[in-house]
Order: sequence, then structure tokens, then C-alpha cells
Amino acid sequence: MDIDVFSPRELGTVFNALRTSLNPGGPLALDEKVFLETYAGITGYALPPGGPMPIAARDVAIEGAHARKRLIQLCAIAAMLARPVRPASVAFVQELARHLGERDTVTDVLEALVKGRHLSIRMIAMRRALRAMTKEAYRSEGAMGVVRLLGAMFLKASVNRDKLWNYKRLGLLPEGTLGREYWKHLTQNGFGAPGEPGGIPESVAYHDVGHVLAGYDTTPQGEIQQGSFQAGNRREDGFFFLQFVILQFHQGVKVSPATGAQTGCFDPRAVLWALHRGAQCNVDITHQWDFWPLMALPLEEARARCGLLGRLPMALAA
Repeated sequence: MDIDVFSPRELGTVFNALRTSLNPGGPLALDEKVFLETYAGITGYALPPGGPMPIAARDVAIEGAHARKRLIQLCAIAAMLARPVRPASVAFVQELARHLGERDTVTDVLEALVKGRHLSIRMIAMRRALRAMTKEAYRSEGAMGVVRLLGAMFLKASVNRDKLWNYKRLGLLPEGTLGREYWKHLTQNGFGAPGEPGGIPESVAYHDVGHVLAGYDTTPQGEIQQGSFQAGNRREDGFFFLQFVILQFHQGVKVSPATGAQTGCFDPRAVLWALHRGAQCNVDITHQWDFWPLMALPLEEARARCGLLGRLPMALAA
């Protein structure tokens, strides 16, 4: 999910649309200004004195279906920065989607947020996530991959037991290697490896490997950044990762049964940079990624092999 996709001549319109999504009818709060400043830093756009101005949806012109879709998604996450979401922000994003002729189910999520329909939100978000995850499981292991994924997620079944010792032996690797750090990550957090009771299926093992590679912990703040990183990194509909973590860890909607819902964890600097950081990697870790050749490498070398940017540049940190 690349977010630096607009031509220089379109960026003024893009920032006006983002500003309107944040708050159509009033001054911006500090975190809303930070959202715009961070995205400006990523895109190389010089914000005008006084900041972007509100814009009517009908005045937004963006070339290309990919860029139009991305603008709708970016405007949607801008609208979800506020808690509760502003009805006027939601109305603008919905009107923008109609005007641009691009459909994304995040507009349904926004409408359900305004109405407080958490069950509807959960169903929409889970349907989108499961569509992508089952596709990856099928590509990886055929029909049994889908069975293993659903069995582990909903029944806590032990799956991929034939792979368990591959993961256990990672603890024998030298200190500081990606594999040893991944093994420590699972052990210290009490997470089951593929094949263990309560462990994750191998088709989604990339998630915790990604935690170690990207350097994000498993606190709510770390999870929202890891989900954002995966969203940026995934080439095919990565937005479902971003939508999930913002709902779960910022809007307080319990999408996943595996962890409790949280509020207030959307740090615009951290989330937008994690998105961009994921998009700049030279490998999609969420799509049939073979991480095993990297496991014996020192962690920093593994990061370099993936083209991983640093956590947060000084220019965006303050």
C-alpha cells in the first residue's frame, strides 16, 4: 500500500482533501496538524502558510484509479483520527468516493462508526481480512492451508505440527541473528510457534517475524505500528491491515477476539511513517515470503537485505 503515489501538481488538492477529512468545519487539533506535517515530509510537499484549506468533494480531481482509491483510503484514516469520528468528516469521505467513482468498504466502516454499530464494523473488517488471509493460506498450502488457518484462529487448534522443530531450533542460532531474536520474541511473549498448542499457522508466521525485523513491540502502540507497516508493505489490498489496527487499537472496536480493544493509540507520525517504511521494502513479507534464508543472518544484515528504512527520521520525529 504505497502512499507516495500522487503527482506534484496533485498534492495541493490531496492535502486539501486530507485537511477536510480531518475536520471540515473547524480548526485542526495538534495531532491533526501532525498528520498533515508528517505526510508532507513523506511526499516532499511544502505546506502553504496557514496550512491546506477545506475543499468540496466535487472540486477534487485525481488521475488514475490507483491514486483515486488511495486518496479515499488516506482520507478515511484521516477521518478515523478523531474519537468519536466526526459525522461531517465521514460525509465528506463518502461524497469524495462517489465523486471519484471508486468503491471501498471503508466508507461502510465509517458510517457504522458514526452510528455506533460495532458488530457491523467487525463483520465488514473481518470479511476483508479473511478474504486476503485465506487467499494467502491457499496459495501456500492449498485447501489444507485454509483449514489450518481457520482452525488455529477460531478453534485454537495445533496446526503445522511437522514444522514445529524448525522453529524450536531457531533458539540454537547465535545471539543477534534474526532467527534467534524471533525465537526470543516468541518465548518472552509466551506466543506459540506453528505446531504448538495455541500457535499460529505457518501462513501468518510472517507477522511476528515482521515484529522483530521492523522493531515494533507487542504493546497496543507497537501493534498499530506493525499493522501499519504490514499495510504499507503488502502489494495487494494492504489497507485491511491498517483498517484493522486503527479500529482495534484506536477506535476501541474489538475486531479480533485474540486481544482486547484499545483507544487512543493512533500517533500520526508513527503510523504514517510505518506505512511508508513498509511500502519502501523490496520484499512483500505478507505474500508467500520465504524468511528462512534470512534467519541465520545478523538482524541488521537481514534488515538491509529487505531494504528496511529506519524507525523514524529526525526530520519527522519532532
